[in-house]
Amino acid sequence: MIADPDSRPLAVGRLHFNSSAEAQVRYMAVEPPARGQGLGGRILEEFEKRARAAGATSIILNAREDAQRFYRKHGFKTIGPAPTIFDAVKHVRMRKDLI
Repeated sequence: MIADPDSRPLAVGRLHFNSSAEAQVRYMAVEPPARGQGLGGRILEEFEKRARAAGATSIILNAREDAQRFYRKHGFKTIGPAPTIFDAVKHVRMRKDLI
């Protein structure tokens, strides 16, 4: 989590390990007023650091279609469709190799 000086959360995320070789970003969000300040990128960098330290060779995630550009900017590639959430929010599966 990244917080402001008053300890209010600005950006949060959760990294899960599917196996010893594969980590998954299970959740990530940045408060709208804090977007564009690099906070999401900082969270992804920390996730990559932790995944590498644990021996993972890749990170996967399910991205909303409107977030694909952000993840591509950080080295992720679309590898296929992902489940649609609430029958309305389309996602794609993305991966970044760490080796």
